[in-house]
Amino acid sequence: MTSPPVKRKLAAILAADAVGYSRAMAADEEGTVKILAAHRAVIDGIIQFHEGRIVNTAGDSVIAEFASPTQAVRCAVEVQDALKTRNDSLPGDRRMQFRIGVNLGDVMVKGDDLLGDGVNVAARLESIAEPGGIYVASSVYDQIAGKLDLGFSDLGEQSLKNIDRPVRAYRVDRDKRATPPPARKPKRSPMPWIAAALAVVAVGGGASWYVSQLSAARQAEEAKARSEAEAARARADAELAKARAEVEEAKKRAAAATDSAAAATRALEQQRAADQLARAQAQVAAARADAEATRRKADAELAAAAEARRAAEAAAKSAIAAKPIPVKTSPSYAGAWTVTLNCVALAEMPVETFTIPATFAGGRFEALRGKPPEAGSMQFGGVPQADGSLQLSGRGYSLRKQFLGQPYDVSVGGRFTAERYEGRGKLGTRDCTIAMTRAGQTQTSAVAPIVKTAAATPSRSYEGQWAGAFACSGGNEPDRTFPAQVSYSAKGFEVQANKPGQIGYRLLTGVPQPDGNLRLTGNMFRDSNTSVPASVDGRFSGDRYEGRGKFLERNCVLTIARATKQQAAAAPAAQPGWAGTMACVALGSEGAREWPMAVTVNGDRVEVRGGKSGQPGWLEMAGVRKTDSTMRLTGAGLSGMKEYLGQSFKAEFDGTFSGERYQGKGRLGTRECTFSMALK
Repeated sequence: MTSPPVKRKLAAILAADAVGYSRAMAADEEGTVKILAAHRAVIDGIIQFHEGRIVNTAGDSVIAEFASPTQAVRCAVEVQDALKTRNDSLPGDRRMQFRIGVNLGDVMVKGDDLLGDGVNVAARLESIAEPGGIYVASSVYDQIAGKLDLGFSDLGEQSLKNIDRPVRAYRVDRDKRATPPPARKPKRSPMPWIAAALAVVAVGGGASWYVSQLSAARQAEEAKARSEAEAARARADAELAKARAEVEEAKKRAAAATDSAAAATRALEQQRAADQLARAQAQVAAARADAEATRRKADAELAAAAEARRAAEAAAKSAIAAKPIPVKTSPSYAGAWTVTLNCVALAEMPVETFTIPATFAGGRFEALRGKPPEAGSMQFGGVPQADGSLQLSGRGYSLRKQFLGQPYDVSVGGRFTAERYEGRGKLGTRDCTIAMTRAGQTQTSAVAPIVKTAAATPSRSYEGQWAGAFACSGGNEPDRTFPAQVSYSAKGFEVQANKPGQIGYRLLTGVPQPDGNLRLTGNMFRDSNTSVPASVDGRFSGDRYEGRGKFLERNCVLTIARATKQQAAAAPAAQPGWAGTMACVALGSEGAREWPMAVTVNGDRVEVRGGKSGQPGWLEMAGVRKTDSTMRLTGAGLSGMKEYLGQSFKAEFDGTFSGERYQGKGRLGTRECTFSMALK
């Protein structure tokens, strides 16, 4: 399979980024977003005016391309001048400054996006520039030197992050305009003076008249030159005023477009909220109607049972036999009960068993978990019948990421035997068994879990070491095969590929079924901030597993087999156990808290994990201990906070080892935290 050739071109790249944006967002989100939107309207208008094209934006940053480095630098200078004017009109704590870097280099074209060192160097120059400053690479300086009325300071060779060569950088000094050197006065030959002297001796009166005429001509020429210079200056001022007026008009149009887009977005969000509310109300009405129908049916059945009981009592009284007929008393359900649900795996959700408290009052069972309609909450109930049957129905709210907080129906049917209730049903589309006993009794369900098994299939043993590999094809990338780390524990299989925090990192987990089927689910990172759901479906044949899945636009085959002796011997031996603790300050609805983290140390590499993969509260980081005892941990996670539930965030910590203890400071998204780990 031959991949298409990569398209390249030479372009001037401008990279701009807001200073202190995360800190401003933590202090005042709404105010910061409004100021950023106003600044971005100015930046986008000036880029358009200078015939630039915005390639990429990510929150507080902008990447733009220009056909000429002169246009790119002119645009950068006007952006900083315009933002300074805006910031001067704002209070000190509301000002937002930008850093800008400009580079001229070769870039790769991928759709509307640009990739390569040409873009990376511009971004790295921006990162070392001071707030409100502009840094340009030597490739730009060589092209614009002498063409723009600007001053430059040579910063020398700079070592930039992830750039394998030093880059010579220049700072643009907007307050030091370039000035041309003073013109030299031409040396005059002494011969005219000698001739004049001889002429004075010869004809004194005639020479005086000639000199006066020569002076008048020179003065007329100087006056004409001054007039032409003033006219040229006036034309330049007029052109500059016209250009500034056009820039202001572009700013106004951009601001108007921003306001219009914001209004349209708000209207769309309001319409979506109204639609969701209408659907929820319709679902609640339907549920109430179903509950009312069930109640009426139960009342009718109770009335029929009472009538039958009265008829039986009348028949007993008229019977000839003297022996009384024993009457079976109705059971008493009063008191507290415990409900145990055993549910099969569904999508990324593994097999689960969990309990819910229940009560019986007013002739009805009620079970409640959490606070409806919060995600993960559940409420259902029902009226027991005279024959011991009980139909439970209600509603729950999903914890699955793609359906987070959405309602689903609960429907279970079963029967009481003495002091125990057992039944089967569904939580939405998920099959579950249910057992209910009085609170305090041990749950030993006689109802078998709902698992499809092959008859007489012997149980498999997955203990031991495994090795795996992904083979992926399709998309815009060449075919590639790369290794996967595979481990098995009582919780099932765990498969990792690539490094945590890097593009393409994937973490999948799953529990093998008795028939050899195994579904692995989890997440893959398309970039350092964004994760997408991922899954692989396959089956074991002996000690070999083969499964297939789709990761973005690429089709992948995962193979797993027991590790050979060489692979087992090459596996790094885990170092003694470590324990970690994360402690974070209060943010939003969540107060200050700390919680334990799992730590794995292999050689100088450290991996930190917390929570369940793919679920809110999950966090994973990794780093390498350096020779100077410092270590930087980076990774990503999914928020467990109510207002950001399930949203992905970046994690970064810097710290130092002191003996057998590490202490670091950093952030989980915008939340300030400390992380410590020590040898157990």
